[in-house]
Amino acid sequence: MAMASGATSGVEAIRERLTPVLDTLDETVRQGRRAIVRRQHDAEDAAAAAALLIRRRPLRAVMFAAGAGVLVGGLIGFGLGQPTRPRT
Repeated sequence: MAMASGATSGVEAIRERLTPVLDTLDETVRQGRRAIVRRQHDAEDAAAAAALLIRRRPLRAVMFAAGAGVLVGGLIGFGLGQPTRPRT
C-alpha cells in the first residue's frame, strides 16, 4: 500500500506541475482558433468585395488580370531563361 501511495503522490506532483502548462497551452490553442476564424471572415469579406468590384467594373478587372498575367509570365520566363543562358 505504501508503494501505491508513493506512486499516487508522484502522479499528483506531476499533475500539479503540468496543470498550469496545459492551461496555458489550452488558452493558446483557443486564441489560435479565434485568430483563424477571424482571418477566414476577413478573407470572405475580401472575396465578396472583389466580386462586387469585378461586377461593377468588369473591363478594369480584365485589364488588371491581363497585366498580372503578363508580369507573372515575364518573371517565370526570365527565371527559366536565366539558367540556360550561357555565361560570358
